[in-house]
Amino acid sequence: MSREITGHYVSVQNSRAFYDECGEGIPLVCIHMGGACSLQWRHFLPLMADQGLRVIAPDLPGHSRSYPVNWTPFNKIRDYADWVMDFIKAVCPDQAPIVCGSGIGGDMTMQLACHYPTEIRAGMAFECAASTSGSLNFLSEYRDAHTYPGFQAMVDLVSTSAMYYPCDEEKVIESKWQHRCTYQGSMVGDMEAWNDHDVREDLKKVKCPLFLFKGEGDYHISDQAVSDTLALIPEGLGEGAIGKEMGHLIMMEEPEKLANACITFLKNRSII
Repeated sequence: MSREITGHYVSVQNSRAFYDECGEGIPLVCIHMGGACSLQWRHFLPLMADQGLRVIAPDLPGHSRSYPVNWTPFNKIRDYADWVMDFIKAVCPDQAPIVCGSGIGGDMTMQLACHYPTEIRAGMAFECAASTSGSLNFLSEYRDAHTYPGFQAMVDLVSTSAMYYPCDEEKVIESKWQHRCTYQGSMVGDMEAWNDHDVREDLKKVKCPLFLFKGEGDYHISDQAVSDTLALIPEGLGEGAIGKEMGHLIMMEEPEKLANACITFLKNRSII
């Protein structure tokens, strides 16, 4: 079934925020990767909406159509996670949502499961781990465009090099454009947030089902990091999978396969 995706604005932490929405039912909030925007989820939203979900994908603050809070980009995953919870309270105040995210969005999903354990129904964290670090950790000196004239070319390369190849060239080009509408300072903040993230001591607080998923071709996160993360989640709540012939941008590369994995998890856990 073809479903329309509509765009909306809402005030979050006294700042204007944009989100895409598709479908009706239990809310599913989808958090995009670093330097990207809600467009990453455009193929995934209708697939999940067909399962009776109200699928919502915000632009994080300082990304694309959402202003930064106090005009300053975030550089801590916890600050992003708190913003996402305030966003949730603004757009679906009466229902605990399912939350999914990829990359820094996956890190935020785990932070939400740890620090708001009774306020989400389930978490689905993609391309992430309990602790993430080491990626592009030299960027802190390059917040302003004049300091790194080749920044966008670097982002084009980094944003697509961890896809699984061979890959549809149209998807590669679209993925590059999804990373071309965010301010350079916000992208640098995202990488700082990624490198700062660590919930290894907090995962014992998780009370909702948590699904970890990564593509086999994603070199940013090892299979072992996923296994190590699952070992820290309270017994019976965590499960994970490795997507064959998938890379870092799974929602773009293989949206149907990702949706099927998520649907299976949510049905097995009686969430939907």
